[in-house]
Amino acid sequence: MNKKVLFLSSVLAFALAWAQRTVQVVAAADLQYALKEVTHAFEARNPGTRVLLSFGSSGKFYTQLTQGLEADLYFSAEKLYPELLEKKGLAEAGTRRSYAIGRMVIWLDRRLGLNPSPEALKNLRITRLAIANPVHAPYGRAAITLLEHYGLLRRRTNAPVPGLKKPFPNLSWEEIPWERLSQGVEAYWDASPLRQGKASFQFVYGENISHTAQLALTATQAGILALSLAVHESLSRPGVYWLAPLESHLTLEQDYVILKGRRRPEVLAFYTFVGSPEARAIFKRYGFLLPGE
Repeated sequence: MNKKVLFLSSVLAFALAWAQRTVQVVAAADLQYALKEVTHAFEARNPGTRVLLSFGSSGKFYTQLTQGLEADLYFSAEKLYPELLEKKGLAEAGTRRSYAIGRMVIWLDRRLGLNPSPEALKNLRITRLAIANPVHAPYGRAAITLLEHYGLLRRRTNAPVPGLKKPFPNLSWEEIPWERLSQGVEAYWDASPLRQGKASFQFVYGENISHTAQLALTATQAGILALSLAVHESLSRPGVYWLAPLESHLTLEQDYVILKGRRRPEVLAFYTFVGSPEARAIFKRYGFLLPGE
C-alpha cells in the first residue's frame, strides 16, 4: 500500500471516528440560550464528544427531516411534530420525551414608556408587532391564540380556508389548520382592536422565535416572544415583558426524539443528560416549566 493510500485511509478513519463522537441536534429557536448551556455542561462531563446545534423553526425542521435532513436529535417547540415523525417511522420508537413547556411574553422596548400587557398593544405608539410565522412556528400559533384570548383578534366568518368540516370561527385552537393559513393573519382574523385610532398597524413575521425577537429589538419595538429569550440580557436590558398565563394561549408542550437509525452511544448519552437534574435546572432558569413539576 503506497503512502497516498495510507494517508487517505487515515483521513477517512479520522473522519469516521469524529462523526461517531459528534451529536447533531436540530432544535426550536426558543432553546437558543438554554440548550447551549446544557450542551456545554454535557461536553464538560463527556470529553471528546461534541454536540453540534442548529436552531430554527420547528415546522421547517420537521419538513426538512421528512426530506432527508441529517440529524441525530430533534427538539420541537410543539409535541405535534415529533409525534408525526413517529407515525412516519422516522424516529426511534420509544424515544419521544417531553423536556419542557414553553412560556409566552409580550415584550416592549423600554423607550416606549409603557407597562407591557395585552391592553398596552392598543397604544397608539405600537404600530408594528413582531410574531413568529404561525404557518410553521409554534410560538407564532401561540401568539395568535393569545391575542384572540384577550379580544385583540376576532376570527373572520368568511376566512378563506378550504376544506374545513366546520366554520373557521368554531374551531378549537388545536383544530386550526395552521399550515394552510398562508395569506397573513388578517386574512383570517380581524385586527380592529389593534388598529383602532392608529394611522397604520401591521404584523411583522419572524421565520422562527429567535428571528422574531431580533425584529422586536431592532424594528418593531414590540413582540410576542418566548420567555426563554426575553430573560436573556440581550432583551431584558432594552425591554420589559409581561408573562402570559398558560391558559391564555395554545399550550407549548415541547418534545424531543432520536431520529431513526441514530441510536448511537453518544446520542443516547446526550439524550439522557437532557433529562438530568443539571439540565433541568438550566431549562428552569430560562423560564421553562418542567415535566413532572
